[in-house]
Amino acid sequence: MNAPVAPAIKAPRHEFTWEELQDLRAKGFMAGVKRLALHDGDIVHMPDDGDLHISVAMRIARHLMLEAGGDVFVGVQTTLRLSRKNAPMPDIYVLSGGPPKGEVPAEKILLVVEVADTSLKADLTESADRYARHGVSEFWVVDANAQIIHVHRDPQDDAYPAPTLIAAADAITPRGLPTLAVCLDQIAPMS
Repeated sequence: MNAPVAPAIKAPRHEFTWEELQDLRAKGFMAGVKRLALHDGDIVHMPDDGDLHISVAMRIARHLMLEAGGDVFVGVQTTLRLSRKNAPMPDIYVLSGGPPKGEVPAEKILLVVEVADTSLKADLTESADRYARHGVSEFWVVDANAQIIHVHRDPQDDAYPAPTLIAAADAITPRGLPTLAVCLDQIAPMS
């Protein structure tokens, strides 16, 4: 006869804040880990990027820095503090005004870009969900393998509508940067 089994007890989960993460680092925890992000209270060790990822991300970042104008800040693989429990490390982000100081309000975020060579599924789901919940008006996922940009715009009810797909040969203009055009074939050829 089978004896009843008690259900497993779910351990409580601690959601870390940005301040707690900084405190842990100051005390020497995670000393050898260079790239940490905070996703919905979870501390995430960001892996090193491969050659394709680095090449595409840096070419896009360079283009944005050269063409975006003087009244914007382009962050490259650095923390973007969205809230106390969300501080992702996108490949590229563009802010109106100067460098970020503390949490960045959504209206200052003109564009966030993730380059995906191995992380496409996570970027199209988890990352898109996070940016939509925080009101980021435009989020691109550059599929470095398929040479396509998945353009997410105008979140509603904490979610983006289905993304528009832009081929590498086609130009796209970020809504927050109306004088700038991005064409992957011209700035970051992947072949």
